[in-house]
Amino acid sequence: MRVVSRVAILSLVFHGAASPVAARGATMDLQHTLLEARPTAARIAVDDEPAGAAVRVLDEAGTLPAFAVPLAVRVDVQGSAGDPALAARLAGFDRRHAPVWLTLPAPAAQEDVEAWRIALRGLLEKQGSVLTILEVAVDRQPARLARFAVQVAATEVRASHDVIRLALGGPAMSDRVRREEIYSADLAPYVDLLAVPEKDEPAAGWLQQVDPLAGIVLTAPAPDTAIDDPARVVGGVLRDLGTEVVMHAWRASDVNGVALRALGSMTDLLTHDISILDDAAVGLGLQVGSADVTLSMPHRVLFDERTFSTFLVYWGSGSDLEMSILLPVEGVPGVRDPLTGDRSGARGYTRDKVAGRVRATAPQTGRPMILDFNEGAADAIAERTGVSAERQLSIGEIIARHQQQQRAQDALVKNYIAHARMQQHFRPTVTDPGYDVLTENRYFVAGDEVEWEELSFSVNGSKWGADRPAFPLLQPEKVLSLPLQLRFDEGYRYRLVGTEIVDDLDCFVVRFEPVRQNEALYRGTVWIDRKTFGRVRVQATQSGLSAPVVSNDETQHYRRTVVGNRPVFLFSGLTARQILLIAGRNLLLEKDVTFSEFRVNDAEFGRERASARESDRVMYRETDRGLRYYVKEHGTRVVSDRATSHAKAMAMGVTLDPSYAFPLPIFGINYLDFNFGSPNQQLAILFAGVLAAGNIQRAKIGNTRLDASLDFFAIAAPSSDRLYQADGEAASERVLTWPLSTGFNLGWQATPFQKATLQYQSRFDAYVKDRTTVETFDVPSSTVTQGIGGAWEYRRGGYSLLLDGTWFGRATWGPWGFRAPGALAALTTSPRTYAKYSAGLSRDLYLNTFQKIHLNGAWFGGRDLDRFAKYQFGLFDNTRIHGVPASGVRYGELAMARGSYSINIFEQYRFDFFLDQAWGRDDPGRGEWQPLSGFGVAVNLRAPFNTIFRADLGKSRLPARYGSLGSTTLQIMFLKPLR
Repeated sequence: MRVVSRVAILSLVFHGAASPVAARGATMDLQHTLLEARPTAARIAVDDEPAGAAVRVLDEAGTLPAFAVPLAVRVDVQGSAGDPALAARLAGFDRRHAPVWLTLPAPAAQEDVEAWRIALRGLLEKQGSVLTILEVAVDRQPARLARFAVQVAATEVRASHDVIRLALGGPAMSDRVRREEIYSADLAPYVDLLAVPEKDEPAAGWLQQVDPLAGIVLTAPAPDTAIDDPARVVGGVLRDLGTEVVMHAWRASDVNGVALRALGSMTDLLTHDISILDDAAVGLGLQVGSADVTLSMPHRVLFDERTFSTFLVYWGSGSDLEMSILLPVEGVPGVRDPLTGDRSGARGYTRDKVAGRVRATAPQTGRPMILDFNEGAADAIAERTGVSAERQLSIGEIIARHQQQQRAQDALVKNYIAHARMQQHFRPTVTDPGYDVLTENRYFVAGDEVEWEELSFSVNGSKWGADRPAFPLLQPEKVLSLPLQLRFDEGYRYRLVGTEIVDDLDCFVVRFEPVRQNEALYRGTVWIDRKTFGRVRVQATQSGLSAPVVSNDETQHYRRTVVGNRPVFLFSGLTARQILLIAGRNLLLEKDVTFSEFRVNDAEFGRERASARESDRVMYRETDRGLRYYVKEHGTRVVSDRATSHAKAMAMGVTLDPSYAFPLPIFGINYLDFNFGSPNQQLAILFAGVLAAGNIQRAKIGNTRLDASLDFFAIAAPSSDRLYQADGEAASERVLTWPLSTGFNLGWQATPFQKATLQYQSRFDAYVKDRTTVETFDVPSSTVTQGIGGAWEYRRGGYSLLLDGTWFGRATWGPWGFRAPGALAALTTSPRTYAKYSAGLSRDLYLNTFQKIHLNGAWFGGRDLDRFAKYQFGLFDNTRIHGVPASGVRYGELAMARGSYSINIFEQYRFDFFLDQAWGRDDPGRGEWQPLSGFGVAVNLRAPFNTIFRADLGKSRLPARYGSLGSTTLQIMFLKPLR
């Protein structure tokens, strides 16, 4: 109940009346405006039961001279919102310009919600302009279903009809327990009004605690309690004035000619903003004879905020009523009897000009009476100064407003076409130059239908046509429950953390996280425009996903544009960093998608999309399972349900390295199976003639964050292990080695960005003499080495930080090296056990579509490292430096800084330039650092027979003792993708 104190009265009179907040979330700024006439909302509704009953009342009111009280009609729907008979009834009221309060039953079951939504949407599109209130009537529906129905209705209504107020009613609202179960503070942002019968009007106190911004609408009594008494209607209407009751419905039989004429006599009270004044604040005194009846007589003191008039409404019978009241302005008091239409002046009127106290006498008739202390006052035109702080919206109101904005946008944007450029970058190892995949696409959106038409495809700068190689569609699990979406089973919690300027828009900053932890849902932050409630940016992370994508960190951008004089926000860009579990290792995939050249509601949309479907270009389509190939079968596009399951390529080439006695040929197959026996298993194999490497992985163990994999590696060509001293190579101590290894990895994806791995390695090394090895030099005994260790990695924001440490133990390890003359065994000994550890930090910088920079810093150390355990610079080692031979150059401790620059020229050639700098010393923790540098250049280009040609030339500067080893390496490779 709005109560205005005496101080407020003086403020209203001398400074202008402050308008009440009429809409949820409305705010008032410091402003100076002129009071203008506003459209008058109906306070009285007539039940159209049976159908056509309200028409009689409207017609009768139309015959009354100068009847200006707006009347609404309440229509209680028992069937579907799509009923043609209902449409006809609403059309009839629309022709009479009578606003309708429509009561619609909530869906009975969850599976009925979508059909209910569609029917409601159709009704709003056709007859929404006639509605003033939409009431969702709840009876025995489960509380969750009832709340969801209200959210759906509110979103549909506010998306297209701002003037329609949403009411929550039905039998459930008359039951306090059910009402509290359904109508919670979380639902409040979706509800404008609580609809209850007259007898439940005390619910106003409860409503003020749960939803202080909501009003009340009262429904008519049941037929068996209706009494054709005009005084009851007039008295009820007067009691509603100034309270939370914004509309009161009456049975048509109650609103007869007498009641209509009485209501017509109160046009000023029923069409102006009215407040209730506090008795004590205005010094009210009521007296009948010698008895003070101020507390016992039913009455109201009302204030008209348009004319600044004061009214006393009272009910009583018997002797005349004497009254006194403090009024700041002088007027002419008059008495009205609404039911008879009689008007007369108040008797005994006096006013103390100093104190402002007015005294007067009025009759008691047993009917509701009105004493107007300023009879005949015209509308006051006064400069209004409203000063108040902006009300902070709750998180529930922000989310509800956004859902309504999004629904309105969905209705406005029927379709659009955009150009989409997608870039994907990944680097298999820290020393690999990486792969850059670029596609240009046309993006077709029509409601929930999203299709991509691929216009071009290039890999490492080589552009392909229709014969392009198959490219795996590796993507995170499809999230069907997205943040901010209105769903029956709400999946997220929201928290308002502040405001921030994003893209020159003042935005709410809202954090969200999933309610359930057992689903691959998003968690992150959304920025919502404070003015339009449109989505501007979303940063979201997924974790706990199924391989190959185990985590996804993405930022979505939305561009503000205007369609039909209304702002809309279209998806304009995506930056994502995904961690892929491939061959037992985490691989960082960086993705960037940019949308441009938007054409919204284009007349050519249907023709251009049909043309794309008819073409032979590669297409994709969004589905509930994720992005899928949209392939042609018998001339018609169909979704290919088979997700990408494998990738393979043939490799042919040669490696020239001073540490090998001859050029090392490479001819083989690289095969990757994402569904090796089950979707949870992978197989990766590289078989290249003289070498073989592979991995079998189990991407997820049960419902845990654990994964497991098995590695194996072997090479048939021996490597010449050479020793260099201050005076050059000691050729007499050369050793030929053949490595064979296997390993087991147990990984734990602790967070979307962090992973810990337990590692076990088993390695067999065969050692034999080389051609230059002298007889007196004993090579080490071939042995099996066991290793156990751990690794930790952190990948986020384009950075990759890796820490690794492993302890090794050799099964057999005797003396080796030179024998003394006459000795039976060598004199050199080294520890049987040793340890190795490393740390590395990498970052990729993408300058534009055609240029990128890679930076890496690393440190490698250890304990008790001998000649055969120290770090070398093999082709497959993390210590690789361009131009440094794979064997012979060795250090016990290394510090490295490596960088590369890649550029795409003419979209045909990609050049990679490498600069590597390292510092090494023979023994960890002691000795002088020795510098060594590496330089390299590589070229990628499209070659005949759908192959990719790559040549990689390296040149190094080595310390003087390695001068005879050689400092140039070359690798030439042809890669042919296979289908």
